[in-house]
Amino acid sequence: MSDKPSAIEFKTDRIVCIDREDLHLFAEVIDTIAIDDRCWVRPLAIARSTSESFKLEFLHDLRDAAQLILPADLFRDALDTEVLPLISELFHPDRDSTKSTNAQRVLYQFIAERYRYQQLPRVQNFDLR
Repeated sequence: MSDKPSAIEFKTDRIVCIDREDLHLFAEVIDTIAIDDRCWVRPLAIARSTSESFKLEFLHDLRDAAQLILPADLFRDALDTEVLPLISELFHPDRDSTKSTNAQRVLYQFIAERYRYQQLPRVQNFDLR
């Protein structure tokens, strides 16, 4: 059995994550496409992890960005310790969650950099703040 996740391993409504160094893209699984091992996801947010701890620094609310269909092996299951603070930040009733006005650009930039980082030597590091 492979260490890489398969699309059929991800269930609908599960929160998954794509990691790129200290940045993490969190998304909700809408459906899986088993025929070519892909996941259809709804982006939620990008967060940065601190090197000293497992705490996440919330960066961008991506709920207004386009949905994605990406290879399942890019994703991992998000941990409860990551998801609970993230959901709390996104859906806090007393706070006006400021959605990224440039959510689509930030999302595409993250995905493009992730593929570039995976396939080519690192040339440039984007600041997504």
